[in-house]
Amino acid sequence: MAAPVAIGSRAAAAVGVGHWRRARLRLRRDRVAVVSGTFLLVLLFAVLPGAPLAGKILGHGPNDFFPYAVNTALRPVGPLTRVPDTPFLAEEGNPLSLKHAPPPPGTGKTLFLLGADGRLGRDEFLRLLYGGRVSLEVAVGAALVALLVGSALGSLAGYYGGIVDAIVSRFTDLVMAFPVLLFLILVGSQYDGLTEWTLHGLLNKGVLQLILLIGVFTWFYPARIVRAQMLSLRQTEFVEAAAMIGARDRRIIRTHLLPHVLPSLIVYGTLLVATNVMLEVGVTFLGAGIKLPTSSWGSMLAQTWGSILNPSPYNPATTQPWLTIIPSAAIFLTVFSLNQLGEGLREALDPNASRR
Repeated sequence: MAAPVAIGSRAAAAVGVGHWRRARLRLRRDRVAVVSGTFLLVLLFAVLPGAPLAGKILGHGPNDFFPYAVNTALRPVGPLTRVPDTPFLAEEGNPLSLKHAPPPPGTGKTLFLLGADGRLGRDEFLRLLYGGRVSLEVAVGAALVALLVGSALGSLAGYYGGIVDAIVSRFTDLVMAFPVLLFLILVGSQYDGLTEWTLHGLLNKGVLQLILLIGVFTWFYPARIVRAQMLSLRQTEFVEAAAMIGARDRRIIRTHLLPHVLPSLIVYGTLLVATNVMLEVGVTFLGAGIKLPTSSWGSMLAQTWGSILNPSPYNPATTQPWLTIIPSAAIFLTVFSLNQLGEGLREALDPNASRR
C-alpha cells in the first residue's frame, strides 16, 4: 500500500506547483537564458554600484582630463597604461616630437584599464561603465513608460470595446505610423526644455527627456498585446462571476485581468529594453540624444566618429580601434542577452512554446 501513497503524494505535489514556480523551473533548464540573465545581472552591478566604486579605486572620474593620456598628435594611449596623474601639461618640449615634455618630478600615475578616449584623455573604462548606466536608464525608463501607457490604453480598449476600442485603436494606428526616429532627432536637436531636468540629481542631463520621448512613442505594441488578451478574457466565467458579485470595472481589470496579461508584458518588456538601447545609441550617434560631457554608449561612438552634421573622418594616426570595438561589443552583448532572456521567458511562461 506504500507505493500508491507515494505516487499519489507525488501527483498531488505536482498539481500543487504554481504557474510561476513551473515557469522558474523551465527557465532554469534553458542554459542560454540563464547565461544571458547572469550577464545582465553582472552588467547591472557593474554600471550601478560598480561604476562609482571603480572610480574610487582608480582615483579619478569619467570626465577627468589627463593630457598625458594622448600624445601631441592626439592619439590616445592603449589599454593597461599608466599615465601621469595630473590635469596640466608641463612646458612643451620638442615641437617635432610626438611625446609631451615630462611632468614635474613627484607626479603620481594612474591606471587606464581600457585606454583613453580620443583627444581629451579621459578614462575609457569609467566612461564605459557610466555610459552603460545612462543607456540602461534610458532603455529601462522608456520601457516602463511604454508599458504603463500601453497597459492602460489596451485595458480600456479591450475591456469596454465599442466606441472606446475604436478610438484607442485608431489612435494606436496613428502613433504606429509616426516616424519615431525622425521625431526624436527633430525634438532632440531643436528642443531642450526637459534637458535640464535631472530629478534632483537622480538622472543625468537629457536622460529624462529621452525617456519620455521614447516611451511616449513606443507604447503601441504593449497596448495591442493587452487589448487582444483583454478581448479574449472579458467573456470568461471568472470575470462574469466577479461582475455578478458587484466588483467594479477597475477592480476587475486590476485584480482579475491584468495578472493574466503580466507574463506577456514581462516578455515584451525585455525585448523593448533591447530596442530602446538601440534607439538611444542611434539618436545619440545622430547628435540628438545624450550630450557631452555625459557619457553613454551612443555618445562614446559619436565622439569617435562624429555625427552626420559633423563627421570625424578616419585617421590612422589618431584613431584607435578599441574606441569603436569596446562600446560596440557592450551594445551587442546587452541587446543579444536581452533578446535571449526574453525568448527564454516566453518559453518558460508558455509551455507550448519551444526554441527553434
